[in-house]
Amino acid sequence: MLERLEEIRENIFRYLEARIELFTLETRGKLEEGVVVGVHGIVLALLGTMTIIFLFSLLAAYLNEVTNSRYLGFLIVAAFFLILTVIWMAGKDFFKSKIRVAAYSAIKKSQEKKVEEKSDAVQELMAQTRATMGNQEGYSPQNPQSPRTY
Repeated sequence: MLERLEEIRENIFRYLEARIELFTLETRGKLEEGVVVGVHGIVLALLGTMTIIFLFSLLAAYLNEVTNSRYLGFLIVAAFFLILTVIWMAGKDFFKSKIRVAAYSAIKKSQEKKVEEKSDAVQELMAQTRATMGNQEGYSPQNPQSPRTY
């Protein structure tokens, strides 16, 4: 009896160690994924910004040609960005709320997707377990609740 209790205690400790290690691995995986996504986002934002700068410089040069001026095209593009900046500053609260709603929606969708994936994995595991138990114990995989018949 004492030997059985010792075995149970060891199994519990091994289980706890496995859960701690699983938590550590999951946390490390989430951190690594966050860093990768963050670096990818920064590089993408940098490349997008550079592209936009060159496109607007090209637009300004084109407007210079159209207006036969050396500076009017750049002035028009600068005025456009000045107006955009004033609108952004004036509607600060509006834009903040829209960004917050969009971010919340994206996070919620991501969490729902993860929950659905976990649920699907659990259902698949349960189906495999039932099938395995059915094969070993004589249960029918179609109806695992039915009692065995001999």
